[in-house]
Amino acid sequence: MPTAGTVARRTALALAGLTALAGIAAVALVLMPPPTWEAWQYALLALEFSLFAALVAAFGAALALAARPGNTRLRAVLVSANALVLAAALVPSAALWSTARDLGADLSLSDHTAGLSTVADREPTTLTYATVDGTALELDVWEPAEPSAEPLPVVVNVHGGADDLSQSLLPRWDTWLADEGHVVVEADYRFFPEGEWSAPVSDVRCALGWVRDHIAEYGGDPERIALTGQSAGGFLALLAAWAPAEDIPPSCPAPEVDPDAVIAWYTASIGTVDAPPSPWRLRHSPLGGELAATNEHMMGGTVDEVPEEYTASSPVEHVRPGLPPALLLTAGHDLFLDPEDNRRLAARLSGAGVAHRHVELPWTEHMYDLNWGGFASQITRHEIGAFLTEHLHP
Repeated sequence: MPTAGTVARRTALALAGLTALAGIAAVALVLMPPPTWEAWQYALLALEFSLFAALVAAFGAALALAARPGNTRLRAVLVSANALVLAAALVPSAALWSTARDLGADLSLSDHTAGLSTVADREPTTLTYATVDGTALELDVWEPAEPSAEPLPVVVNVHGGADDLSQSLLPRWDTWLADEGHVVVEADYRFFPEGEWSAPVSDVRCALGWVRDHIAEYGGDPERIALTGQSAGGFLALLAAWAPAEDIPPSCPAPEVDPDAVIAWYTASIGTVDAPPSPWRLRHSPLGGELAATNEHMMGGTVDEVPEEYTASSPVEHVRPGLPPALLLTAGHDLFLDPEDNRRLAARLSGAGVAHRHVELPWTEHMYDLNWGGFASQITRHEIGAFLTEHLHP
């Protein structure tokens, strides 16, 4: 009959094996092409919460070391496996810590456990800003918790996602922006009707017109407006800020509004044949084919069939002197976008003399802002705060 010490050693080794296997699976999720959307979502969470994986791996290594005098070879294998997982799990945090140091951003380990961005401490005012082709388009207005005696600058955000998602996907960011001294507007739009890639751009310009006409009722200053967006929303924000007004008019009777600043989060800017290739993980994933089909549906054909549409829909093609200042936030480990896209956009902005800032966040996945306390989100808040202070707050 095994002794208590033998049972304890076997249990420790079994647990060490489980931590090693779990860590290896998490690393594989992050590095390998995702077979499904659900696998990509798990990969996003694994990368964003890699510090917790590091703690688990350290615990597993400690268990294997403590299982003496057990099987020496097995112990060595488990210690090594957990140590490798530990090292891999620390890479994203170490890289972001270095980036934060270079940018002068303070990071907090305690904030890393602050949870997700999907909930907020209050509700917005929701209203319909236009009805286009029978579709009611809504927006949310988020005001500061403490009212201001003076009109506040306005931040209009255009969400990313899909056609079944509405505005205010990550409301914790809205309340943060509001409490930093802004009136925040989250605008919905028609999600790329077939062959009508410019329709949502027109909707965003319609929403901007509503803001110009009505935001004073909510304490906002219609003469100080920043336009921002994530993923597809960032694509729309850039086009709404940069594309010639005569090419893409608002989808409703609305004044022309030129935003004072624009922020694009993990956003594609080049859709022509000269675009950088998709990341390796996407090219070897079934999701790549799905996205290509969605893109062709939106554009009305392939890049070879309708090249003029891909050119017109590429924000980089609209760069010219006199554009509003831009902040580009690039995810360095983005499944959907090679960082070279935004590097080229930043170079084009430099050539045109447009004030801009490009921040590349290493080992950060698309939609990293889901993790409110993540190091990438902390850096982003530092950069957005400084950018908006410079360009919206006199």
